[in-house]
Amino acid sequence: MAASPLENQSWDALICQLEALKEIPELSDIVASYLNGDYKVILKNATSQKLFQKLAQFVDLSAEQQPSAFTDGDFASSDVESMQVIITGLAAFDAFLQANVTGPPLVLTNIYTPDGDVASFTEKCLRSLDIDGVSVYQYIPHVEVFCLARMVFANYFPRIVGGNFRDCKWMRVRINAYHQRLLSGMAGGKLSDSVFLQNQIEKDLKNLDLEIMSSESSFSTEAKVQYHLEKAQIYIMQGLDFKAKENVQMAKTVSGFNYALTGALGKRTKFQQNDLSQLVVLAKSKEEDAAIGESSNLTALKESLPSTSEQDKTDGTAPTALDLNDDTLFESIQFAKTSSEKVEQSSLPAELAEMTPDNQPQLKPLDQITLLTEATLKDTYSPLDNLNSEEILPYAVRVLSDKPTNWQIYTQALLVRSRIESHRSRTQERSVLQLQAIVDQIIADTENEETAAANADGIPQIQVTSFLPRAKADESAPVTERLRYIYPLHSPTRWEIETELAFAWSSAGSLVSALEIFKRLRLWAEVALCYFSVNQEEKARQIVRRQLYYSSKGPEMDKYGIDDEEVVKEQWDGEMRTPPPPHSPRLWCILGDLEQDPECWKRSWEISKNRYPRAQRTLGEYYTKQGDLESAREAYMKATVVNRQNDDSWNRLGDIDLRVGNWDGAIVAFQQSIMIDETDAKTYNNLGSALLSKHAELLHLQKANAQDIKASDEIDDDEEVALQVSQPSPKDVLRQALSAFKRGATLAHDNWKIWDNVITIAGRMSPPSFPEILLGLRAVLRIRGPSIGEEAVDIDVLRALITEVITRDRDGGEMVAGIWVPPRGSLARATIELVDAEIVPLITKRAELWALVEKLAMYRRDYAGALACAEKSWRMATQSEGEKWLEDVEAWKGVATATDGLVSALENYGPMERNDGTEVEKGWKTKARSAVRGILGKAKGAWEDTEEYEMLKGRLDELKAAA
Repeated sequence: MAASPLENQSWDALICQLEALKEIPELSDIVASYLNGDYKVILKNATSQKLFQKLAQFVDLSAEQQPSAFTDGDFASSDVESMQVIITGLAAFDAFLQANVTGPPLVLTNIYTPDGDVASFTEKCLRSLDIDGVSVYQYIPHVEVFCLARMVFANYFPRIVGGNFRDCKWMRVRINAYHQRLLSGMAGGKLSDSVFLQNQIEKDLKNLDLEIMSSESSFSTEAKVQYHLEKAQIYIMQGLDFKAKENVQMAKTVSGFNYALTGALGKRTKFQQNDLSQLVVLAKSKEEDAAIGESSNLTALKESLPSTSEQDKTDGTAPTALDLNDDTLFESIQFAKTSSEKVEQSSLPAELAEMTPDNQPQLKPLDQITLLTEATLKDTYSPLDNLNSEEILPYAVRVLSDKPTNWQIYTQALLVRSRIESHRSRTQERSVLQLQAIVDQIIADTENEETAAANADGIPQIQVTSFLPRAKADESAPVTERLRYIYPLHSPTRWEIETELAFAWSSAGSLVSALEIFKRLRLWAEVALCYFSVNQEEKARQIVRRQLYYSSKGPEMDKYGIDDEEVVKEQWDGEMRTPPPPHSPRLWCILGDLEQDPECWKRSWEISKNRYPRAQRTLGEYYTKQGDLESAREAYMKATVVNRQNDDSWNRLGDIDLRVGNWDGAIVAFQQSIMIDETDAKTYNNLGSALLSKHAELLHLQKANAQDIKASDEIDDDEEVALQVSQPSPKDVLRQALSAFKRGATLAHDNWKIWDNVITIAGRMSPPSFPEILLGLRAVLRIRGPSIGEEAVDIDVLRALITEVITRDRDGGEMVAGIWVPPRGSLARATIELVDAEIVPLITKRAELWALVEKLAMYRRDYAGALACAEKSWRMATQSEGEKWLEDVEAWKGVATATDGLVSALENYGPMERNDGTEVEKGWKTKARSAVRGILGKAKGAWEDTEEYEMLKGRLDELKAAA
């Protein structure tokens, strides 16, 4: 097909042309219908019917055949027909979102009648969405329109136009991301293990990055901000929090949006007397620069689409936020009013410094979404505790405190607040009830009597009972408003939010409510897991087996519900259902978990055509417990081959390789895990252990090779070099191990064992890496010192560190009051600060520590300090444990040594001059004689026949002679 003039245009430019395209007779009706949100009309026109007919053929093909399902002669032989297909695809996806996410109710009956059975066509559409053994929810209303949109943007245009439609590329990202989300929602609440869609999304995103963010890009600022927010939501879904944070920051930068989490004085509780610092988010959108004229494209966009000033006004139509109604907490923080109690300005941007917390300007819709994305990101990846909730909640509160500008944004803000408040006991009740109110609204807005009757195969109909009165038709927001920001919001579908509500009721202690929701949604895996959580394993097993097996009593048993009397004792031990039901790989895994039967996990792997890694991970765990490490390793290898992005699989594989001594395999496995998640301290620690073992192996090989070379005269120089380079250097491997342990210790800064590993490896370096030894020793003292005191000090490590310091030349530094002070940044300076500040305050019993401190003081020429240390060491040795040295020979030897050391210290330091010219200890001889006499007097009768006693007598005679 010839290149279209619409190719390689920005999304803004394409949509801006829709208003102009209304002037083209062939497009006027379809464009007008799309701009008015009348998607049903579009989905009934001739182009849509041809696409539906193609879809009926398309869903019959295998995944391998689908990409080549289209030929150049299909549909679009002109630019007009290309636009008709594009608009049809857009309408199909918007209709799907309206029917399943946003509302208002949409009736799509009779938009297409397949040649065969309608139910069979729907089932084929559902099956076409299966990826690697994971199925989507089987009761999605109007799934065929999603498949139509997916066919248009993910298969038709890439095939016909070669992916040159940039706008279709962006839509392909959106549809693939939504497809991945549909799979993730049915994968046990986690991201689907399939990497196929993830790779497709990442490929398109890389291409779009080059086009959208380039300096020559024709995309508006709003489009760029929306693009980054959509990327952030995709990465949150995929578990890539680092990339998500990066894109939230990019959205903030591109939009010029300023916000900061800070403190402001105020009252939180009704009984609070004084204003205390409260967390608050200050935020301000960038003001429009009137001097910069808008492009014609952007002006056309604002004229052709409902603008922010028109579309986003929702006076009287915003969803209702429930009150807290707590007897202690205020509905919102009561901030102090006086000007002197404004927030601290020093750390805030200039635009926020003069702002008061309770009088902030209105935010733009995309800026509100930025705050909600920030809150979602923090809530998803932060540990669940009250402190984190306090830091995250202000982001949602800032959006809710604004005047509602968009129905869907305000609904999402309520949802985000509900998720955050679920972590606190005083706000959990409102959290659940608010979530219930949102669910009621979504059900009411996506289903009425007509749609419920039309969707007999959709989500089972329920009696809508809402906490709040349903909005009237003229009060409810139109579909164009609800869909305006649906992509950057990434709002959940109806069944997803109902599932979330079920888990919320379960957390609140109402398992019955959770079960009712799961049963109504026919989420049998979740129903089984609920029963298992209350120790009803037999009931859980029965529910799972019913999905996988027929009853031995015949197919008539399928008509009964799970709680009917006829099936209460049914074992469902007939033949296996064929073909396997949707979600069967997951169900087989759950059955394997319940029965601890490896055949179930193997069956799951086979049904998924060897593409469901959860089955192999569970098999690996089972074999590990059984001690069959070879089979476990094989299972984890299969899991990593299918999904190389699961860091847990790599970690388990590395653990097994460590246990069997496969150091190279362990190193590779842990490195792969770190490439996926570089924030796991345990992985770094394990990598360090693997590298350390590899180092020992290399040393052994090096020694063995050296012996072989020495024993053989036939090995020439070239062969010797080859032997040396065939393996990495042990020194390099040890350095890598040290780096791994340091990184792990940095991430888990309160884990003293990892820091101890850092000290050990740094000491093994040749020469030892004393800065790392010092770093590790300081960390261990910080962690263990408060609990075990001086026992946290490794005497050998400290001795080696001090020995290294005192054997170095005194380079640089200065003399202060006669004492040498090493230069800043030197090892000596850091060691002295560590000893003075963190070790000396801990010493209470260990005299050997004072001996080391004495050496350091002598090195600094602090002779008075050195003598004081010797005296303290002597007193500890002689007074420890009630003079136990009078009975214990080893203790006596220690006292004798300490006394000799004190005499030597008095002899060495006593005559030294202080800075003022006086002696350090004028009466040092008397003091020395007195100390020796005291020890000899007490030891007489107990140790007078020992060598140590005679040594002290000799020292006393020397002192007398010197006098």
